[in-house]
Amino acid sequence: MHEDLLSPLRDAGVRPPRVDLRQAIRVGRRRRRMRHAAVAGLTAAAVLATTVAVSAVTGRPQSMPAERTPVPLPTSTVAPPLGECSMSKDTAPYVSRHPWVELDRSWRVAVHLDAPGTQPVEAVRYTDGRVERIKGVPSDFRLTNVNRAGDFAGVNGANDRAWVYRDRRFTRLVLPDGATDVSLTDINDAGDLLGTVATKQPSRFKVVVWPGGRPGRPRVLDTPDGASSRASGIAWDGTVVGDVIRGDVITPFLWHPDGTGEPLPLPAGHHGEKVAVGDLTGDWAVGTGVRWNIRTGRADAVKGIDGAGVVDMYGRIFGLSDTADQHGVVWINGILVPVAQSFDGHKVYFKGVRDDGRQMYGFSAFDSTWVRWTC
Repeated sequence: MHEDLLSPLRDAGVRPPRVDLRQAIRVGRRRRRMRHAAVAGLTAAAVLATTVAVSAVTGRPQSMPAERTPVPLPTSTVAPPLGECSMSKDTAPYVSRHPWVELDRSWRVAVHLDAPGTQPVEAVRYTDGRVERIKGVPSDFRLTNVNRAGDFAGVNGANDRAWVYRDRRFTRLVLPDGATDVSLTDINDAGDLLGTVATKQPSRFKVVVWPGGRPGRPRVLDTPDGASSRASGIAWDGTVVGDVIRGDVITPFLWHPDGTGEPLPLPAGHHGEKVAVGDLTGDWAVGTGVRWNIRTGRADAVKGIDGAGVVDMYGRIFGLSDTADQHGVVWINGILVPVAQSFDGHKVYFKGVRDDGRQMYGFSAFDSTWVRWTC
């Protein structure tokens, strides 16, 4: 039953998630965070930084300090030009750890786990070159999300437990009544966690928010009767975007901080029942062929990008072209700007972008060398 609910998302051109939810939770698609390998954007100075051992406490769910004051990202209703971009080889440390690395949107904070099989498992957190080793990682912990405050979260291999690391301790998240599986999708800078849970009676998926200071009080967001919902992103103030799924019909959806919500509009002349929300940064959300401003309600048609792409805080969309060669492009105010395609004479594949759009990363098709664009 859960597997059948995935089919409309696949048909809508939604990109693969970072973890295989079909095997883990089968709860729809997590939005693709193309930056998870962007530890290549960390500077080599990190290896020279002082390593700090941090103790952590695991245990039953418990309260955490009050939420942090959220701070909005800078934004613009008209995306500024990207400017000139230079490309260089990336020689940052721990490039080989890409499969186990998560970064915040600003690329200031990176977290990775010791390689599988290493016991006891420790988490390593980099913050502006400062390195911390964090002990007490829960058994079978799978890292999923990091914010710029250094909070990070994850689930276990069975996807029936989840934790957040904040204020020097791991705290287990309380699941809503009836939830059997959980997937964590996003964490904002206030520490609010966003995810999707699965229930068996009835068989549904539901969007859930765990407030930053109250992991024991999950909020299940309203979903129209008989439908499932899937989480995509959470803004600084708790605004959530995602999808409502009923049969083969996908409806892009926005939930306000008070939990009420409504469908996101589609651009004039845009028809289709399989437009899924793929990414959120600042006030901008994107889906296949659509960009939304979640403050103004504006919806723009996007052409030339394969799938949804990744949006920066100014509304520029980074992704692969919908042409046969699928080269890197940036959509800026309706104009496609190509990204340099070769390094040392070899084709380079574009992979991800920082939240301000000033840095991108990719790799060489020749020897998998990681490269970085700085604009």
